[in-house]
Amino acid sequence: MNIAIIGSGLTGSLAAISLANAGCRVDLYERLSDDELINRNRTYAITHSSRKILEKIGIWKNFTSHLVPFQYLNIIDYELNKKFQFLVNDLNITDQKYSAVGWIAEHKNVMISILNFISDIENINKIPTSVIPNTNNYDLIVVADGSNSITKKKLKTPSFSFNYDQMCITAKVLLRGVKSNEAFEILNSEGPFAVLPLGKDLFQIICSQSIAKGNYNMSLSKSSFLDYLSTILPHGIEIDTILDKPNSFPISFVFNYSFFSGKYIYLGETAHKIHPVGGQGLNLCWRDVDSLTNIISLPLLRNNNYFVPLIYSISRFIDVLSISIFTDSLVRYSRSNFYIFSLPRSLVFFVLKRSAILRKFIINAMTNGF
Repeated sequence: MNIAIIGSGLTGSLAAISLANAGCRVDLYERLSDDELINRNRTYAITHSSRKILEKIGIWKNFTSHLVPFQYLNIIDYELNKKFQFLVNDLNITDQKYSAVGWIAEHKNVMISILNFISDIENINKIPTSVIPNTNNYDLIVVADGSNSITKKKLKTPSFSFNYDQMCITAKVLLRGVKSNEAFEILNSEGPFAVLPLGKDLFQIICSQSIAKGNYNMSLSKSSFLDYLSTILPHGIEIDTILDKPNSFPISFVFNYSFFSGKYIYLGETAHKIHPVGGQGLNLCWRDVDSLTNIISLPLLRNNNYFVPLIYSISRFIDVLSISIFTDSLVRYSRSNFYIFSLPRSLVFFVLKRSAILRKFIINAMTNGF
């Protein structure tokens, strides 16, 4: 099967590797240089669903030296002053042997590993443009050029989308009073924020807050911004310094009504984009890749690609919709600081702290998808 992929970011590049391993001939179209693809300041949470995909296509070992595992995921509700932990023992038996709830990875390291792997695969042809001269040469065209996809706009593919009244601020910091193998997801009335380990005492802060407050905080001096961070970090954790200039970006939601248009198939943020809470974004994108590869690998469809886009779209609907609803609900739960919500919020924490079955269900849904 001849396949064109538009976009060689993390999702498009992984799709190229996975589909090439399945026996497809892949032309990978990308207008950006490798340096432009690599030099992005983003941090990802890698779950066991992504680990399984990377193992399946043979590149997990290339990643492990660039990943920081964490064994504790602390969930804290500031409004209730309550906390519980997800532990390795909450995972299913197969995942427990990896001794990690998940891993944290920086974009640069992951992108370099993937690009290096692509360079050794003969049936991937990289083409330095995002324009396909003749689409008739391909059985399928995979579109993975992000949420602002030009291809999707040209095809006028409808989607449900909205902008959150929030922005996200990220910064790398040195912290004291926290273990190097624990991560935090903290819920408060401004919005959720995460503290993610990057090795030793280095951590990534990902903070969601109102646009007005975010713009104000981005205008602060370094010392004032440090003072602000010290007020939102959990009790007992102290900040030493900021290692980079804080970045900010708006937060939006996108969900395509269909994940295909003719022989065009939408992968990753071209098809769906969710709030960064819970670190589900990249893992959801990579599960798109795995699902498409599994479908194309079916003997019945190898020489009959007509039904592949429809089957792919149906196969991804439940997982993407469930994770989208879960993350959006978590944001709204976090910001519901009215007194009427105190009782149900307290009940959620009460049950999670005492019900191993519920904890296992939630962490395994977050880790492996629906």
